[in-house]
Amino acid sequence: NHQYFYLHMEEELRKFKRYKRPLSLIMLDIDHFKQFNDTYGHQQGDIALRAVSDILKNSVRETDIVCRYGGEEFAVILPETKLDKALAVAERIRSAAESNEIVLSDTVTGRVTLSLGVSEYPQDHIISDKEFVELADAALYIAKNYGRNRVEVAR
Repeated sequence: NHQYFYLHMEEELRKFKRYKRPLSLIMLDIDHFKQFNDTYGHQQGDIALRAVSDILKNSVRETDIVCRYGGEEFAVILPETKLDKALAVAERIRSAAESNEIVLSDTVTGRVTLSLGVSEYPQDHIISDKEFVELADAALYIAKNYGRNRVEVAR
């Protein structure tokens, strides 16, 4: 949830400012999730959310922080991670979701794809945690606008 996310974000930003180590953020969204819920039902939508959560946890390091940001949106805080490595993590997550078959019942499986936006905290000037999130969120919306199931970087 938001509170958990911002609690961890504040802590990581404190570390960043003190030690000047890289910090990256991935914001991601399940593509066409409303349509998924309409097709399969809300209980199966919950199964899909758990499946995405599992993919995230299995795709990142123990030191990375996975949060459900809201609805079908998730955030991954990547301490000590430069942009190129964060992009590789985001692509690993995207690919894992795309190839994952989600068991919804004894006879039904489904698939979801993800759109992901990635940002690295700037080394040369200070921005707020909100601005940092907005950078990754803007990249996420670029990914959605350019066809979904893709990774975009904050420019």
